Amino acid sequence: MDDRPVSQRATWAKRATAFARTYAAEVDRDRLFGLAAETAFFAVLSIFPGLLVAVSLLGLLQALVGADVAVAAQDRVVGLLSLVLTAQASDAVAAVESLFEQKRTGLLSVATVGALVTLSGAFAVTINALNLAYDAAESRPWIRRRLVGLVMALGSLTFAVVALGVVVVGPFFGRGEQLAELLGLGDVFVFVWNFLRLPVLVVALVLWLTLLFHYAPSRRVGWRHALPGALFTAVLWFVASAAFHVYLAIAASRNPLLGAFGGGVIIMSWTYLLSLALLLGGELNAVLYDRRHLDVGPATPDQRAEQLPLFA
Repeated sequence: MDDRPVSQRATWAKRATAFARTYAAEVDRDRLFGLAAETAFFAVLSIFPGLLVAVSLLGLLQALVGADVAVAAQDRVVGLLSLVLTAQASDAVAAVESLFEQKRTGLLSVATVGALVTLSGAFAVTINALNLAYDAAESRPWIRRRLVGLVMALGSLTFAVVALGVVVVGPFFGRGEQLAELLGLGDVFVFVWNFLRLPVLVVALVLWLTLLFHYAPSRRVGWRHALPGALFTAVLWFVASAAFHVYLAIAASRNPLLGAFGGGVIIMSWTYLLSLALLLGGELNAVLYDRRHLDVGPATPDQRAEQLPLFA
């Protein structure tokens, strides 16, 4: 039972309501739904070269850790796509499988350049959206802004490689289980790693998002103040992916139009949801920033309740 005075609970509820109202108004004013579509467009363009990077890396991985581990990594990547996109996107998943069956490590450099160029375009839109959220004039030259987007794109590819190499393959490029066997801890290692696999991915994702929200806006955001939006985005990504999976499993099978267009529309829709969640996280940080830097002057009790931070 809540032991706080009724007046204190009412004040907190008023703050939460005012915050939600302000947040919704800022999302609408900054046109996040339209900017998410623009971001998703460039992100979709980066999918094909990004997959080529993954394919080429798996070819290198096979030389490092052996064919069995590389095939297991391939199966997990395809399985994840199938899990989220369901059978409605079977054509897209089959295309990914066919790429994996034709590993060419020589494609790595070309694919990486293509992925970086298209991803940097997506992050350029993200930078503009975050500046809009913070009401910050862009003070960096165009070339520097593009370099920031390029670094973010490179960081995204690095994160994907780490997720593939650590979360999918396992620690020490898949040699962790062998090391544990030598120490007589094979069963313990398998149990602990299976338990830690998802938390490690979540921590890495939140860290990457925090870096993005710290460096992307023209107005520098502190690490601690970039964290709420990163956590919010990570939660939204998992929730949106799960909800999208449920929608495709239940509703899409009854929609002949979606079935006719196939995996392309499904991938674009999923990418749009992820892009929107990213911008919503940035907007959350911006609204919290405004509330921290708001000058509180003489005001009525109701106005003071709206001006105070959500969490005292």
